[in-house]
Amino acid sequence: MRKTAFFSMCGALVMALALAGCATSGGGSTAAKGPSPEDGIKASLDGWKAGMEGKDLAKLGASMSDKFNHSEWGNKQQMLDFLKSQFDQGTLDGTKVDGSKAKITVNGNTATVYPVEMTASFGTATIEFKLEKEADGVWRATGINVEGV
Repeated sequence: MRKTAFFSMCGALVMALALAGCATSGGGSTAAKGPSPEDGIKASLDGWKAGMEGKDLAKLGASMSDKFNHSEWGNKQQMLDFLKSQFDQGTLDGTKVDGSKAKITVNGNTATVYPVEMTASFGTATIEFKLEKEADGVWRATGINVEGV
């Protein structure tokens, strides 16, 4: 029983670190502030990338805020439902996401990231992410703009 509890706690810790973006401060302070905004944003986008490339709705949902809203695709759940339908139809087969040229612009607890390039069986698209640092310290997407679809 103790082994099971230990491994469960280890698994939960790994998940929390993966979602939050593990980073260390270089100052040797015992009161770490967590990841820099850029590191937290990159961790969120890495989760989104892994979700898109792996067709993993749980990873996509973890990188999206409950405040997510899009004029065409709706709220977070509607967006996830849309993505699931696209995965099922094969429109997003072979998805590759490249954020290597993206510029992160942080303004307090909000940020934009642009351009993030995505290719899939449908063709190519360029995405701008709008993110917000939420109460738990995790940066999540509150909206996206997609060009080229």
